[in-house]
Amino acid sequence: MHPLAPSMRLQRTPRSSEELVRHCQQTLPQDSTCFEMLVARYKGLVFKTAYRLMGNQADADDQAQEVFLKIYRRIKELDDPQALTTWIYRITVNTCLDALRKEKRNPIELFEIPSDNPEDEANKTEIKDTRSPTPEEAAVRNEALECIEETWAKMEPTNRAILMLREIEERPYEEIAKILDMGLSAIKMRIHRARLLFKQLLDQVCPDLYDDLSNKIDQKPSL
Repeated sequence: MHPLAPSMRLQRTPRSSEELVRHCQQTLPQDSTCFEMLVARYKGLVFKTAYRLMGNQADADDQAQEVFLKIYRRIKELDDPQALTTWIYRITVNTCLDALRKEKRNPIELFEIPSDNPEDEANKTEIKDTRSPTPEEAAVRNEALECIEETWAKMEPTNRAILMLREIEERPYEEIAKILDMGLSAIKMRIHRARLLFKQLLDQVCPDLYDDLSNKIDQKPSL
């Protein structure tokens, strides 16, 4: 390992993503300090996204490692450091989609993300209620979640990614277009079609619950 020049050594902790990228581009591979900071800052986002697409913790861990390996190798190619988060989303989504296509399988979990780290609790997506549900309500909710998970598992990987980014991650249309390398008009159309496909599949999986669930979806405020 060659020593770094004084001007390249980390003088202080980078505060912005742009600073973090610049330091990584200047110091890798001789010094991995900044890259370790990047991993610590983005590991929750990467794992959360990978889990929602892969469907289990073991595969999500494997794909997250693959994602950070790709980031390590390619970070010097990132021309716009301000686009770091979008760039990481793109690598994560594409890595998971490639893995799903190769394995020809579907994820089965969507609404819980396990974590042994209390700091990662903010990365969990849960359905909460401010009051205790009645046994009947709890039964209906559990059945609805099973229906949604089964429907989600039947969707083609790209459509899952599109809905995850928009409906769960709540990413802007413009960013989703960049992540998936599509035009803005095309991504809006794909999101619309993915929503329709989800409703159609939901109707096939659980026709008795479809009307009630679709009414709740339609009443959701626009983001």
